[in-house]
Amino acid sequence: MKRRMVRIVRGYEALLRARRRRWRWGEREKECYRRHRWRVEGIHGEAKTQHGLRRAARRGLWNVAIQAYLTAAVINLKRLAALLFVLVCALAGKACRRGRARCTSQRRHHASAPSSPGRMAP
Repeated sequence: MKRRMVRIVRGYEALLRARRRRWRWGEREKECYRRHRWRVEGIHGEAKTQHGLRRAARRGLWNVAIQAYLTAAVINLKRLAALLFVLVCALAGKACRRGRARCTSQRRHHASAPSSPGRMAP
């Protein structure tokens, strides 16, 4: 069985510097990173699962970079559209009907659901 390993040698000075810098972090830096990490991981997960960054569409570093930039632009435009939708609803003085209808229909559905799978609620 062939074993694979990553060996850090002289060519990885930047990686070693980053690790040493992280070892010196205090509680403030660790807390800041902890709050930041979940946001970033969610965005990267969305890019991978919903926007095709799991696999490169074309070969070559430049083409992959273009794909990553376009994916980031799409994610930012989706966020902008959602923000504009909320702002328009707020300025119109109405609650967001799409989200509200979903919540009320779920409540109605759960209230009329039977208490156990075999029996109907009276």
